[in-house]
Amino acid sequence: MIKAVRNRRHLALLVVLLTVAILEPLAARINERVLLVGVSVAVVINVGVLMVIFERRWERLLGLFLIALIFGADILHELSSYAAATIFYHCSAALFLAFAVAVILIRIFQRQTIRTDDVIGALCGYLLAAAAWGNLYAIAYFFWPSTFRIADRLASQFGNWHLQRFFFDYFSVMTLTTMGFSDIAPAAMPVYSLTWVESVFGQFYIAVVVAQLVGLRLAQAIKPGGSAL
Repeated sequence: MIKAVRNRRHLALLVVLLTVAILEPLAARINERVLLVGVSVAVVINVGVLMVIFERRWERLLGLFLIALIFGADILHELSSYAAATIFYHCSAALFLAFAVAVILIRIFQRQTIRTDDVIGALCGYLLAAAAWGNLYAIAYFFWPSTFRIADRLASQFGNWHLQRFFFDYFSVMTLTTMGFSDIAPAAMPVYSLTWVESVFGQFYIAVVVAQLVGLRLAQAIKPGGSAL
């Protein structure tokens, strides 16, 4: 069972990421006690999946430490709405997500052969990078709300912290993919800098990671008995 999970660890992570992305905005209007239970379940799921991804002892310890900080800050915010808890949550989440992206990418670039799950891992790294930037945007909005231009139909919903988190993740994905929509847009520094850096990172990520995966696939193909799976 454990071996099967390890062979599909990135697929498991992708399922978690997509599930959270779909359920987070829907859960924003749920009773707070129910929402706390949902937060706890999400943390437990992430711990289980990321314990599989983080194979080295120091990676697991650091990952668990950061998750504990995120969970503690989230609970503190739900119970008290302290400004410090909000800042601490987004900083811890950004660090944790960036760390997860680094671990996934390093493992991909160290591989001599490529499997389907490694390709899914590259996609997971892309989504995690977007989530990390989403937390940076949330920090910028907390200190400088005027640095964003937000459509009227969305502005009224930014008072809900959970919806706000979702909207910044959404804005981050739009920026990372360079699609861009007009409902949320940068209006001043430092968000201008964050958006152009993320846009460049998104294009660089696709170019470099895809080149690595294609190169490994071609190397496997020319080997006797080579397989892409």
